[in-house]
Amino acid sequence: GIKEPKGSKVSVLNKDLFQRFMNRNPLVLMEFYAPWCGHCQEMAPKYREAAAQLAAKKSELAVPVKFAKLDDGDEYNREARFGAEDVYNYSSYPALFVFKDGKMDTPYYGGREVEDLVDHMTALANGKDPWEEEKKRRPGLYKTKCGQEVVAELEPETFNSSLVIPATEDNTVWIVEFYSDRCPFCQSLSPEIIKAAETLDEQYKSQGIKKNVRIAALNSRVFDDVPEVWGVTGYPWVTAFYDGTKIADMAGLGGAQSVIDWANRMVAEHWKPENGEPKDKVIELASEEVRAAHAREWKLNYDKEQAKKKAEEAGEEYVEETVEE
Repeated sequence: GIKEPKGSKVSVLNKDLFQRFMNRNPLVLMEFYAPWCGHCQEMAPKYREAAAQLAAKKSELAVPVKFAKLDDGDEYNREARFGAEDVYNYSSYPALFVFKDGKMDTPYYGGREVEDLVDHMTALANGKDPWEEEKKRRPGLYKTKCGQEVVAELEPETFNSSLVIPATEDNTVWIVEFYSDRCPFCQSLSPEIIKAAETLDEQYKSQGIKKNVRIAALNSRVFDDVPEVWGVTGYPWVTAFYDGTKIADMAGLGGAQSVIDWANRMVAEHWKPENGEPKDKVIELASEEVRAAHAREWKLNYDKEQAKKKAEEAGEEYVEETVEE
């Protein structure tokens, strides 16, 4: 199997220890892996680091969190049939599950980076919804890589107010990348998007004219309702906006130069000087209070949709609960 170094906070189980360990620990993130699996090997140090961080913050957790793993490629362990349809029902590695009070509660659907693992399990340990907490946190690829004046990270509160407005209010062509922070291609593309934004800025400065094209980005994974409105069905996906609406979707997305060339073409084809000056304003990120309010609203709507779905599956009429003032 994939060995754990001395001092590791990841518990290594076999089929004999498995249930005893689950019974003794109220909240466990469990990984079933195979030693030959490349994704398992890649995740091992991240899983180990997340376990160490959660162990270090034990005093901040209402319920202690344990990380464990089991070599499902081992013939002896395979006798337990952990991956079988009538047990935990998985067919690929690594397979992660959350166990509560000795029983499998749900598959782990969170991200596989250290921060994702820690945040997800911290939320569960403190009795919170991990998805609602992520909506508050609002992860973004560009927040730590460049300033808002270079590539503006858009949020639901700023998307419409910045892009979906008449050109007479802000005569700017916006080039928007819809991405997922967990998409490997999006991650590798981000330096090219930043380079394109910086090159465009230098281009306008050298010409001594006010910049009338800007680059922005939105995390479609977190804010999935926004791209849906504009017909964006995947990521990375680059779109141009002008005068309050989408004007084109980019084809042939490559490196920085492809974005620069397309941005210049969008300006040449669509920008109208008679609409006035571009504002070139810096888009501020939402406050903690705004993020929390948005997350609560999302949670209410999500719970409502799940209740409707459950009622439909049971052949019952859905009756929305009303809260008395």
